[in-house]
Amino acid sequence: MSKQCTKPTRKRDELWFKDKVLLVQAQANDQILHEEELAFLADPWIAEAQTTQTVITHNAAYQADDLDAYDSDCDEINTAKVA
Repeated sequence: MSKQCTKPTRKRDELWFKDKVLLVQAQANDQILHEEELAFLADPWIAEAQTTQTVITHNAAYQADDLDAYDSDCDEINTAKVA
């Protein structure tokens, strides 16, 4: 039976992400993790719908018309006179 939590147990800060990365690396190296560590990796506080909504929001804010701003010619920059 899965655990039902009403509030997050830890504040998400640099240490939280560091611990998460270390546990993922340990799991990738076939180390046996305790139940609490596996629950921490599962992270029930990020819903799939919330993640999808964030991606859609960022994609909607992106404008393809601005692509030509990154298509600059490097030769033009190198041959320009310095004022």
